[in-house]
Amino acid sequence: MIRLPFPCRRTAQATVVLVTCGLVARPIGHAQTVNVPGGLPTHVNATYQEPGLGGWTPDTTGTAAQATSGNGTVSQTTTAGTSDSDALETLYQQSWGYAAAQNAEALGVNPSALAATCVVESGCQNLYTAGNGSTITGAFQMSNGTYSQTLGEALAADPSLSSSITSGTAGQQDPATQAVAAAQYLKDAATSLQQSGISNPTALDARACYNFGPSAGAEIATADDSSLMSSYISSTAMSGNNISSTTTVGQWRAAVAAKMGSAASSSILTG
Repeated sequence: MIRLPFPCRRTAQATVVLVTCGLVARPIGHAQTVNVPGGLPTHVNATYQEPGLGGWTPDTTGTAAQATSGNGTVSQTTTAGTSDSDALETLYQQSWGYAAAQNAEALGVNPSALAATCVVESGCQNLYTAGNGSTITGAFQMSNGTYSQTLGEALAADPSLSSSITSGTAGQQDPATQAVAAAQYLKDAATSLQQSGISNPTALDARACYNFGPSAGAEIATADDSSLMSSYISSTAMSGNNISSTTTVGQWRAAVAAKMGSAASSSILTG
């Protein structure tokens, strides 16, 4: 991917009930409350297998939290909503996903928009792709220059984030740290797009900014679907992003939106 620099907590409390399979547990005297610093996922999205039992797939329409009374019976059940994007679910499946989402929110960036970028860039995998003169690498495929610039902006905006990142050049290959820089980069993109007349930029609107810089990004975001991508970016940028000379802006948008899924329409800014 070609990158041009811009000139320019989730804390949840859940009540969890432990259920044994095939065993009778002694009555629980009091409801147990577990504080989870990173937050619980809005959806359970996994399959668990236990010897002697068939496959069990949790309900993915929402996550139920149950409270128990003194005799161990369920006294209250609440179910979370289902508004999270598919991209955010992919982000949450990573060991660093919740930290990334929490830090994005601290910067005023919608975690779904951050997740959409992560999914398109690497499938949210921490790839090492630097080499042959390029420094672009990581889950968010950022160059060293852009990473350093935007990470500095993020830490200046919220110094408390410094306690949750990997300092120095090693942070470029730490996905949770790179996510902070990527969130700031998206925030910069949203600001640039607002100055170009897009009042509520989405993850799809910002995609060209993230790839090609603020100038070309704003032009593409406001262009007609019938316009050619070659009118806005160089042949090098096109070949580096597998864009043909006949690709229209509309075709490019459709391809990006298909990769982002429901997160394509996510607003970048939360406030």
